[in-house]
Amino acid sequence: MSQAPARHCSPAGVLTDRERLWAAMRELRVFTIRDLCRAVNTGKDRDAAISDSKAKDYLAGLVRAGIVGKGLTVRFEPMRFELISDTGVRAPRVRKDGTMLPESGRNRMWKAMQILGEFSTRELMHAASIPGAAVAYSEAKTYCGWLARGGYLVQSGERFRFIRARFTGSKAPQILRVKQLFDPNTDKVVYASDPEGRDDL
Repeated sequence: MSQAPARHCSPAGVLTDRERLWAAMRELRVFTIRDLCRAVNTGKDRDAAISDSKAKDYLAGLVRAGIVGKGLTVRFEPMRFELISDTGVRAPRVRKDGTMLPESGRNRMWKAMQILGEFSTRELMHAASIPGAAVAYSEAKTYCGWLARGGYLVQSGERFRFIRARFTGSKAPQILRVKQLFDPNTDKVVYASDPEGRDDL
């Protein structure tokens, strides 16, 4: 049985492809692959469009996890899906085989920083680790360093303090491959390392 549409269907900030797909599923409730891709790609340029195959891959995991159900197959008509377990605004992290993935280590660290307030790298590592998904000390150290450079943390010796006024939203700031710190809550690059290899300095 279909549930009533949720009031808020997507999280704040810049959405990943899976978040866009999940938000569309929560809005549509019953849909085909074509319906879903049309909903997420409206107004998007070709580079930002989500392909049918990517939508199918995510749906396969959601179906096996029991979050989305398949409708009755009608000859010559596309398969219809129905959202049967609305787990909330956060897009489920699910593999294609239906097994659920834990929240990412950086999201767990971002949450733990707000709870701890002040901490060492090792304290953060332990607070953000869960059974089967431990946060490595090197990962915690690297992430703290970047957030300190971005102004989210203040470092004093071996300890860090979370700046509550810099809390921008529930999504953890991301370290990009181009050596930038990006905040998906505000859609802004908040820190960028100096480019390497310059010969004009």
